[in-house]
Amino acid sequence: MTTPEIITLPHGVRDILPEEVVKIERVAAAISALFTEYGYQKIITPLLEYEETLSLGMGGNLMEKVLKFIDPFTGRVLAIRPDITPQVARLAATRMKSHALPLKLCYNDNAIRYVGHGRTKLRQIPQIGAEFISEKADARCDADMIIMAIEALMAVGLKDFKIDIGDVSFLKNILSDLDINTSLLQDIKDAVGLKDSSGLRATLDDAGTGISEEDKQRLVEIPGLFGTTEVLTRARSIIKSKAALDVITNLEEVVSIIREKGLADFVTIDLGEARGFDYYTGVIFEGFASGFGKPLLSGGRYDHLLEKYGSTPRAATGFAFETENIVAALELIAPE
Repeated sequence: MTTPEIITLPHGVRDILPEEVVKIERVAAAISALFTEYGYQKIITPLLEYEETLSLGMGGNLMEKVLKFIDPFTGRVLAIRPDITPQVARLAATRMKSHALPLKLCYNDNAIRYVGHGRTKLRQIPQIGAEFISEKADARCDADMIIMAIEALMAVGLKDFKIDIGDVSFLKNILSDLDINTSLLQDIKDAVGLKDSSGLRATLDDAGTGISEEDKQRLVEIPGLFGTTEVLTRARSIIKSKAALDVITNLEEVVSIIREKGLADFVTIDLGEARGFDYYTGVIFEGFASGFGKPLLSGGRYDHLLEKYGSTPRAATGFAFETENIVAALELIAPE
């Protein structure tokens, strides 16, 4: 007997069977216990939001991945969240605006977004994450979030992994000193993000005489500024922008705090990371397990997000684990 055509699921979403649920919940329980130990409180946000509300807290790249439809009762456009952080920002800026700072909030839920080219596929993303909202940003806050991420990965049983740390302000500050148009700015960001030094050089040469040869050479070296924490020392010998040097100083302090906890071996540096260039405002980080190509976690600082929901200026940083990726990485090191 063939299965009727109607009994199918949309591409990119799936049922999770009991044996995998056990693995996912084991990972989530270990991470949640650590969040609780650090004083984070769990919140639950709705799967649906009005598109106009959700869009306040997301960049254009993420909004392109939103699944939306018309509410038949109100005629307003509803959207299924593609990410939970903007909802946390909305909640903190509205219903929790009178709560004392810092706010330590965490969640464990699903997001759904379009992935791939042409928005042809949905993806269901179980996430467990934490957000730290405070009066001001400092290296201690950023370091503590990274330390918590490292300890969480250790708690679930991973040993061979790295947290790749960058800061979008580094490249932003360097580019802000140059007289370049929007199109060239995007081409530079793309080449730096791909670690394509030769492509970046060609892009800069094609741009004409608006950028000095000295500035071109500095830009071409940025894609190579990744690796161990010694990268920060090398960057100091290359970069002349005072604002970019201040970013390096902050990252050195972040690494120093992580080293004091004995966790520096889990850290690498990537000063050419351009992920979330228009969304993040400072330190960003991603986690990867050895031999597993997908990120286990990603996050960073987003200091202006709460203001978009009417809050007074607040500093904020956070990250989210992709629990299914963690389960898959664990399967590689200890298959059952």
